Amino acid sequence: MNRNDKKIELHELFNGRLNLYQTQKGYRFSIDSILLGHFASKKAVGKVADLGTGSGVLPVFLARHQKVGSITGIEIQEELVELAEKNIIHNNCQEKVNIQCFDIKKVAEAFSPEAFDTVVTNPPFYSLGSGRINSESENAIARHEIKGTLEDFIIGASFLLKCGGNFLVVYRPARLADLVSEMRKNRIEPKSFQFVHPSKTEPANIVLVEGVKGAGTETKILPPLILYKENGKYTEQANAVFENI
Repeated sequence: MNRNDKKIELHELFNGRLNLYQTQKGYRFSIDSILLGHFASKKAVGKVADLGTGSGVLPVFLARHQKVGSITGIEIQEELVELAEKNIIHNNCQEKVNIQCFDIKKVAEAFSPEAFDTVVTNPPFYSLGSGRINSESENAIARHEIKGTLEDFIIGASFLLKCGGNFLVVYRPARLADLVSEMRKNRIEPKSFQFVHPSKTEPANIVLVEGVKGAGTETKILPPLILYKENGKYTEQANAVFENI
């Protein structure tokens, strides 16, 4: 599908607290980005890089926080860069946010080492050969390691982060061992984990992880976040996250 064929719609979400343009077909951000935004808002400071920014939802969310000085969103897909820029302008974030289109494997060509205080990312969860490949290329690249592997994202994050800087990521518990291994290999020490469960009787399907570059070895497991009650409505925990948007 040609990008010119994709209809763009403005969506008012969470009672109008978040307004974003999205394509009618193609990439659409998921609850993972909202959860990461809430998780990151407690730790993100100074100069922030968002690796794989997609349609710019994390920069729009984090730009509202006073401790965040500036945000650079990095995205390889030109169509999504255009959409992210549209969202930044619509939300009046352009003085604080800039979006750049390039490959995260080439961050060393665009930035000086240790140029950022915080790095956030929602990297592709699935390695090639696992999971179903979405027929929409935007979704496929966002969810599968087609244009960048987990290792690429962690290497890029470590290059960009100052010593003592915060790394904040959302991932799948099934690949948590891979995530921790890559973080430690690149001098980012895991400091806290929060597991997200669809309901109190179901296993976690999302994990939020905080790491610190160059930190010592001590890790906390935060209380779990349960999204839905037995009646299918959001829990008080989940509503507290959404109300913070």
